[in-house]
Amino acid sequence: MNLGKINLITPPDKLFNNNLSYLLVKPSTKIKMQFQTILSSIDHDLNVFVYDQEESNIEWLLSVAHQVDEIIIDIDNCDSTTKMFISFLLAEQNVYYITNDDLTPWGLISKNRIYDLDWVVKNLQGDDDEEEDTDEQ
Repeated sequence: MNLGKINLITPPDKLFNNNLSYLLVKPSTKIKMQFQTILSSIDHDLNVFVYDQEESNIEWLLSVAHQVDEIIIDIDNCDSTTKMFISFLLAEQNVYYITNDDLTPWGLISKNRIYDLDWVVKNLQGDDDEEEDTDEQ
């Protein structure tokens, strides 16, 4: 099995290609480790944009958010500036969020709350099945 090429992109850089792309917004160490484990078994090219703890380039974040296929936001790790834009991002269908905060009604904006990244594995496996179908034709 050949592993795919993983492109890791951070502000202020951008990458424009046809690879499946993910944006991780303020991921905790746990989320990073879980995503890394998932990436270790991927056999196709993938872009991973990371807006990490020390980042404050909101313009980059919003720009990249319109470019990627899936967005994962770790709300509990967001600083106050980033949190001001969370509701805007959550309104999009391709945005999934992780939080332990049961008081803030994020669910009124989006039903895409997740508790781990298991769905990413299913999503990526689904893409592999589509590619195999295309190759067979």
